[in-house]
Amino acid sequence: MTSNNIVSVFSRIVLLALLLFSSTQSIANEAHEWVRKMSGAIHTLNYTGTFVHIHNGELDTMSIAHRVDADGERERLFSLNGEAREILRDSDQVRCILPANRSVVIGKRNVRSGLPTLMLTDVDDLLKSYDIELIGRDRIAGLPTVIITILPKDKMRYGYRLWLEADSGMVLRSDTMDIKGNMIEQMMFTEISLQSPVSVAMVESTVPHEGFNLVGEDSDEPVQESVTHSGWSFDSVPKGFSVTSQLRKRMPMKRHQVEHYILSDGLAVVSVYIEQSNNGKTELEGPSQMGSVNAYGRVINGHKITVLGEVPQSTARAIANAVSMKK
Repeated sequence: MTSNNIVSVFSRIVLLALLLFSSTQSIANEAHEWVRKMSGAIHTLNYTGTFVHIHNGELDTMSIAHRVDADGERERLFSLNGEAREILRDSDQVRCILPANRSVVIGKRNVRSGLPTLMLTDVDDLLKSYDIELIGRDRIAGLPTVIITILPKDKMRYGYRLWLEADSGMVLRSDTMDIKGNMIEQMMFTEISLQSPVSVAMVESTVPHEGFNLVGEDSDEPVQESVTHSGWSFDSVPKGFSVTSQLRKRMPMKRHQVEHYILSDGLAVVSVYIEQSNNGKTELEGPSQMGSVNAYGRVINGHKITVLGEVPQSTARAIANAVSMKK
């Protein structure tokens, strides 16, 4: 082979490599854009539908109505199997009405939607701990979808396979996978109507609950305030996690206040509750699990530390062990 032929072959190889790299980058960028689109869709769209939630060996079927207007978000969920329960959410508060117990549980709304699925912050931060890929197309609830995976770069967090509606980016199915790739939780719409009118009446309670016992916050005193000077540090939490919120709040069924810290890696959200120990009575020590949610408890310096989140057990334990009292 002459030197000219060698140069020609080498040039073609370089060109092919550049084309393949460009194509790969284009696909990666498209996957990232879908994630950005998804992160806003749940909170900005009006929709009604029915979804199934499979977790911990159980299947729940829920109806949902979600409305967005100038006053913010409002949402109503209602169970279609098992004991009746209704969940009402607005931008600030969550109310869970339990007719069987004649009770209404009241709490502050957290960062997630009523859908049992993930909620993202910033994609660039996400890429520090996860790889995002566009892997195909499918149909869910009669609608075309794109399929993306969000897979962890280590064993300290779960992976996700997501089916996004091909126009809006709305999550129509979400599979949560453990570190071995096994599905441990699934949410999937069986019917959904996007951008259809959702009236105020559709997100209001339809369950009579006059006279029910109120469980949760006492309206006569502040129940949640920012912790401006924390006595606790989280110096050695798993890579990628950081404290995003810290509050002092009153928990349902408790008269004393609890410090509540929220940690996130941009996708996974973990709650850390710190309160005075009650000398070992009914306290969680060590691991506990329910579906994709792991908990870990320990007692340190007369305080009970409880970690709770959709992360592997090893991560919950590592975060609990990272909590220390400032000197």
